Amino acid sequence: MRGATVLSARGAAPARLTLARFHAAETCGAANLVTELVFAFPPGSGAGRITPPSHVTVVALLDVPPFTSSARPQGGGALLSRAKALELVRQVAQRAETRGTLLSSFTLDPDKAADAGEVIPVSKGRYAVGFRARFLVGGDDTLLVTGVALTDTGAAAGGARGAHNLRWVVRPVRSRLTNGMMSSGGGASRYSLRGAVAGEGNGMLLLLDEIADVAPRDSRATAVDPETGHVVAAQPLALRCP
Repeated sequence: MRGATVLSARGAAPARLTLARFHAAETCGAANLVTELVFAFPPGSGAGRITPPSHVTVVALLDVPPFTSSARPQGGGALLSRAKALELVRQVAQRAETRGTLLSSFTLDPDKAADAGEVIPVSKGRYAVGFRARFLVGGDDTLLVTGVALTDTGAAAGGARGAHNLRWVVRPVRSRLTNGMMSSGGGASRYSLRGAVAGEGNGMLLLLDEIADVAPRDSRATAVDPETGHVVAAQPLALRCP
């Protein structure tokens, strides 16, 4: 059977592809035929602690030799306190939208659609930050702005501590909100940061959920190379197979 690497918030775990099932169009909620892959994890290996539990979203790498890695890259920095993490999310969001006024404070919650964000250490003093923020722009327009960045908390201009040396992994996406909902003609997505996984060699992958509220069938879980922004693997999120 073919080997694979299964990525989750716990890390990267080697697995064997043991079964493939094919579902007809519309059976799983998708317009096209769906291929379901079933993986088995070898018992008694050191990867047991990073094997994903049941009923969580995972992403599988099929085109590279199987490997094991931790949920945080080697040399990952210390976790920020809740207050400092929230401040970093706020600063990154305001770097994304300089014209608008934030409408609410943030919470740290990857499942919350707006006014929320995530902070994950990826190296000493450097962090991955995801956010979904509502801004008031132009007096009466409300925008949802979302994106993912790598940044650190080094000294910025004037000696202040905050987002510094920022680089976008997913550039800011702006969607106009009507009664709190995205416009049906928009097609934009919002992004949640689920984890950072050490890749092969000294590489790293970020696990991102891309949620398409207007067209839920297009929502997907992805593994993204933060250096290039390239999606190296993806898994639909809206499938419900019998």
